[in-house]
Amino acid sequence: MNSPHILDLEFEELKKKLPSAFRAQQIADWIFTKGAETFDEMTNLPQDLRSSLKRDFALRKTTLAKTELSKRDGTLKLILQTQEGQQYPCVFLPHGHYQSLCISTQVGCAWECSFCASGLVKFERNLTPGEILEQILYAEKTTGKKIRNILFMGMGEPLANYAGTVGTIRWLTSLHGMGFQPSRIVLSTTGLAPQILKLSKENLRVNLALSLHAPDDILRKKIMPKSSKFPIKDVLAACKTYWQENGGEFTIEYILLKDINDQPAHAEALANLLTSARFPALPKINLIPQNPVGGIALGPSTESRAKNFFDLLKKRHFIVHTRKPQGQDLEAACGQLQ
Repeated sequence: MNSPHILDLEFEELKKKLPSAFRAQQIADWIFTKGAETFDEMTNLPQDLRSSLKRDFALRKTTLAKTELSKRDGTLKLILQTQEGQQYPCVFLPHGHYQSLCISTQVGCAWECSFCASGLVKFERNLTPGEILEQILYAEKTTGKKIRNILFMGMGEPLANYAGTVGTIRWLTSLHGMGFQPSRIVLSTTGLAPQILKLSKENLRVNLALSLHAPDDILRKKIMPKSSKFPIKDVLAACKTYWQENGGEFTIEYILLKDINDQPAHAEALANLLTSARFPALPKINLIPQNPVGGIALGPSTESRAKNFFDLLKKRHFIVHTRKPQGQDLEAACGQLQ
């Protein structure tokens, strides 16, 4: 029961545990291409190797406890359960001709952002790479559809689980693993500057998204009390380094909270802040409507104020998108996961 997940090892580490690289590739193929859930299914492996794998590793460390399907938009929320009985969600997001999956990296969240339901859930522990990857395996098996985009935007702060997140991305992008293009992966962070700088050296080349949500440190501290320990200028400098060294897209995420951070002055301050950071190019900005969360009194901006905010940023030459809520009826939309 306490055996490590085989996917907690990177491919190069797995090769060292096996008689040959060929056997490591066979195992990876069984997991990622054929969807094996037990070592006994790997029938082209010698019996003694299958027996040793069963003794030394786990191939599944979670179960699929529950699924909920939105009647509004086809969003599917999956709840996985660990061997200890802890639960964590992922969200399958259909977009017409392609699918995305929003995945969690922790059980609970210690960052307590004032607008987010995950911050109401007591932090239990980090998920391992195998437990994170199982979200994708379960989602594809349940839906019968191939996922195109992976979003590290579920429960938890991905860079607070640095090893788990990096290990997961290596399997995601490896030709021995899931073979995702880095451009199809978005890692969202609340702005852990030291970890962003460390990440810039990993050569992962995935897209980076910063949950900024305020144009100055004073306001950010009010709505993101723990993440604000890193000054905005340091966070943006770290993001700039990551972007310069890894390429891809860099996006600013900004939730619009009524009467808190949605005034024209906030939009102008945000534009000035991002322009003065002198990034390789102006980052994209995702404006996020606040979704209803029980126990959180913060409300969304009015449509007119949100449109005005959008228009002001467009006039400053930013590419701006407003995120369309998906899975609200499941409490699976942005900021609702718990």
